[in-house]
Amino acid sequence: MSSAIHIYISPDTARQELIKHTLSLIFFNKGHSCAFTAHKDDALITIGYSDQNDFIISENFHQLLGQNVFSHQQQLSHNGNIVNKFGGTDFISTISYLVNSFQEYYDNDPDQYGRFKYTNSLQHQLSSVENNTAQQIIDYLFTSHPKLKELKTSARKSRVFLTHDIDSVYGSVKEDGRYALDKLMPMQILRLIYNATLGTPDWLNMSKIMKLEAEYGFKSTFYWLLVKNKQNSDYDFHSPPIAKAFEGVKQSGGENGLHKSMGESSFSEEIKTFGTMPRGNRFHFLKFTLPQGYDLIEENALQLDTSLGFSPVFGLRNSFGQPFRPFNLAKNRPYNFVEVPQILMDRTFYNLNMPIVEAKKKFFDFVEKNKYNCVFTLNFHNNFFTELKYRGYSQLYRDILAGLKELGIEGIMQSEIIEEYYKL
Repeated sequence: MSSAIHIYISPDTARQELIKHTLSLIFFNKGHSCAFTAHKDDALITIGYSDQNDFIISENFHQLLGQNVFSHQQQLSHNGNIVNKFGGTDFISTISYLVNSFQEYYDNDPDQYGRFKYTNSLQHQLSSVENNTAQQIIDYLFTSHPKLKELKTSARKSRVFLTHDIDSVYGSVKEDGRYALDKLMPMQILRLIYNATLGTPDWLNMSKIMKLEAEYGFKSTFYWLLVKNKQNSDYDFHSPPIAKAFEGVKQSGGENGLHKSMGESSFSEEIKTFGTMPRGNRFHFLKFTLPQGYDLIEENALQLDTSLGFSPVFGLRNSFGQPFRPFNLAKNRPYNFVEVPQILMDRTFYNLNMPIVEAKKKFFDFVEKNKYNCVFTLNFHNNFFTELKYRGYSQLYRDILAGLKELGIEGIMQSEIIEEYYKL
């Protein structure tokens, strides 16, 4: 990390802690840190509402936040930027708005699962969900601004965060069995029943997944449901087969996390059931709202969450490809955890009926555009590593791992993400 960049923020500027947080993210992204000074003459960069500053902040953006106005229709211009009173783009506030998903705050039009609708998003309106927009703005600033383009910068080579949500273990007989029945595959039906009877159902395959990953030098994180019912898991977390699989993940160098259930069960109840304090979480069905979901993560002392993804589409829900600490508007400080945007989920492609070859191309096109400053967070469920109903996805995963290895893209674990990005 290079020496700190001194920055002056005019005293009449509101939301100074939010501005500082965003600037810290921007400069961290380019290998620098920030030091904020009360003396304008000591600063390389000046920030404020007037046109005498290097970066002119939108006073209207801050006023609307104070009025709990968060919708992108009211906050952003037609091209997706926040504009200051002089008609120029307020790059800092635009990054704040995107990265922190402020468009989702206090949403009153959720989907059937209580989630923010992709169709209501800025990303849908601008067809930009596959664009790493906040990163593109940061890159633009450091190549165009007369003071910033003189700085020596660095970039992190992109990495991959492999994750698996364990929703079902015993569903193979029903789901794969129905597929085998439709395809007139009686021997497969008998095999599925036989394996389930022996206590080795096809979807209890964590060791198979880890063995595949090890072939390419990767490890992964598994997120477990703690509640067994129709909305959540079909397995008892404390049953011997699940306990053995859970322990096997740890012994193989992988990591485990909480897959917060839907329904009435609290975080504290599920953490108690988990047995030890999990470091990370992903909400089941990606069902959470903002800012309430972030409040719950912090209140329950989790260090990482990786729920920020759109279920219906591939891409970036907050238009930013790196882990970050969200900003807590109510407490005027960053939250005490790291959020890791989810980019790819197997079920998204499956529900879209997307051909495997097209899914692979879509992912590697994204990788090609984001070779630096991105963490490719993949969520492949354990049931997609079978060759009946979800035929082809195991090979897709293998092809992704092989392609990433060939490109020299290394893996990163949740513990490493916390260590690296919590400082922001």
